[in-house]
Amino acid sequence: MCLLLNRVPGLTSTRLTTLRQAFGSFEALAHADVPQLQQAGLSPSMAARVVDGLRDEAWAEQELKRAGRSGITVLTWPDAAYPSVLRTIPDPPAVLYLRGALAEPDAIAVAFVGSRYASLYGLQSAQRLAAAAAEQGITVVSGLARGIDAAAHEGALKAGGRTIAVLGSGLSNLYPPEHEPLAERIAQAGAVVSEYPLQTEPFPSNFPRRNRLISGLSLGVVVVEAAARSGALITADCALEQGRDVFAVPGPMTSRTSQGTHGLLKQGARLVTSVEDLLEELHLTSRPVLATMSPQRQVLPGPISASQQRLLACLSQRQPEPLEAVIARSGLSRADVMVALLELQVRQLIRQLPGQRFVRC
Repeated sequence: MCLLLNRVPGLTSTRLTTLRQAFGSFEALAHADVPQLQQAGLSPSMAARVVDGLRDEAWAEQELKRAGRSGITVLTWPDAAYPSVLRTIPDPPAVLYLRGALAEPDAIAVAFVGSRYASLYGLQSAQRLAAAAAEQGITVVSGLARGIDAAAHEGALKAGGRTIAVLGSGLSNLYPPEHEPLAERIAQAGAVVSEYPLQTEPFPSNFPRRNRLISGLSLGVVVVEAAARSGALITADCALEQGRDVFAVPGPMTSRTSQGTHGLLKQGARLVTSVEDLLEELHLTSRPVLATMSPQRQVLPGPISASQQRLLACLSQRQPEPLEAVIARSGLSRADVMVALLELQVRQLIRQLPGQRFVRC
């Protein structure tokens, strides 16, 4: 029944939570008729959609079969395995689709979010902070988006730690599509999760809604880099509503993508420049639990992408190349170059010198 309720158009998690509380359980809600649903506060049209939606049991059976074929776990609110931390937020999802596995260590998790159009400084900061957090046994949560999110996931994976990606689409319709290899690696070292039915497209309206799960799964949210109007700031607002801590990484005062983080700092967000700041503010004891992990777990698998190959061709081992020259010679956009340069550094194929200059290793 939760699967069917989760599919009703316009029935938000907030409304569904109110209905569950009004009827006492999802099972009782499933047996309600239109007048009873109207008495609980639904409009006549919404009440009719709920009743009609609950009749489509064939779809629910097919959805479970699709999940089983793809190795995806489906958790609903009544399930004992449903994450207890999400039960504490005002509008928990009725259903959680899961590729990979949640584990006990995920109770200590921190979210890292930020701009999709991040600077090299932002990408490096996210990757380094997330790696340091993972080395301390902290699960890294983010949204699998381009930019800061991907850098945070990469940092956790490089450190051999756990990471969770929360999607704004169904697990069978992953977005962005080029992050499919990254999602597979995350599933092996944590979990990729979504509240949306498997084949849901990445509609823009889905992403602000999913942000509450990023913060809900975490003790706190670190905004690494964000413009004045950034989706990352929505996640920060969700964190505050849920009683989570909000942190921000300072950036260059002239950077557009630092305006949002500096605004958060002015409003009282806690400044973060190292993992020690997180440990202190969250009252966590420093514990390098991953320090003795074998080097094999810190190797990033996967082929070199076309963008990375193009950048490697622009660099030499002897003559450092300035960032602007690399961008011009590569023919790629600045955003694509920033991401590819970070990935190449993570793979230890290139290194950065002072003055934003790069050489091959």
